Amino acid sequence: MTGFHDAITYGYSNTRVKAMESKLVAKETIERMLSAKETESIGAMMLQTSYRGYVEEFGGTRAMDKLIDFALSKSLGKETNKLVDVAPNANRAIVRDIVGVWDMSNIKFMVGALGTGKGFDDISRYLIDSKYVSAARVREAMAAGSVEGAIAKLSAVTPYKQELRAALAAYRKSKDVAEVDSAIDVAYYAKLGSTIEKLRKINAESAGLISRRIDLKNALTLLNAKRHGAEFSAVRGYLVSNGSVSIGSLGKAFGSSKGVDALALGIGAFDLKQAAAEYSAGNGRSLMVFEIAMMNELFRDALKAVRHSVLSFGTIIAFLYLKEIEVSTLRIIIKGKGYGLADDEIRRMITWFK
Repeated sequence: MTGFHDAITYGYSNTRVKAMESKLVAKETIERMLSAKETESIGAMMLQTSYRGYVEEFGGTRAMDKLIDFALSKSLGKETNKLVDVAPNANRAIVRDIVGVWDMSNIKFMVGALGTGKGFDDISRYLIDSKYVSAARVREAMAAGSVEGAIAKLSAVTPYKQELRAALAAYRKSKDVAEVDSAIDVAYYAKLGSTIEKLRKINAESAGLISRRIDLKNALTLLNAKRHGAEFSAVRGYLVSNGSVSIGSLGKAFGSSKGVDALALGIGAFDLKQAAAEYSAGNGRSLMVFEIAMMNELFRDALKAVRHSVLSFGTIIAFLYLKEIEVSTLRIIIKGKGYGLADDEIRRMITWFK
């Protein structure tokens, strides 16, 4: 039962977050976007949503193909930073640790660009304007001209020394961007473990959402490995801790499963019966069916938390996932239309508001 303390602690935060949730793009609007014949029409629809200012800032509806990524990334960055600001003072550090995932994303883009001879302009549209590793800081770091120099610059101005050391060690060892991404994830999620435990004492539902997101990441890693005939030992280093399914249990499921569909059912973190059936029956055998199924399940849990949590920390964390999924959905629709994909192809790739 909600008490006086919770009302005082979370009343303001929950009111603000629920106001933010009310501005998410409605499913009916998503349906109309899917039916649109051109990206300009989608842009016109976005002008009727909370994205209006961002679309106008980056060239309006006629620049949708080229500049929409900037608009979407800026919106996600602003809303993410706002979650930190509206969180109760006592819990603000927890929210900051969790939204640090976007700082990690920016670091990965930076290392990937420098490691493949690309510049800031090649990745700027995908950068989230997060608190510590903002687009401006990425630009300054990349001016060093090398992965080592850029990491050194970021290490001096961000709280991510552990993650950056792991990235540098992986890069020096293999020069493989995928290895660097994995090293960053492992270091970030390992440190996030203590945050999850603190959060579990405050709101178990929120901690569960984060753990399930880790489950999703690990599941995709293992499914991809099984599809390509890799051994568990070859991918063990890519798995991250603090999911609801332990790495030991994942290893047992991997070893006892003969195929991808059997592994999907054996992991147990998500209900993947339908996805496994679709995968078995499909010609292309794309792992996308599993990713979409897991994202849909995570989305439904987050939506339930936002709409039914009363004066709790769960509302804040759940909105983070809803906003991320919304931006991903809009990006897929707009890019899909731009590439001339059929409506049903695009529909299969997106996570729905259910």
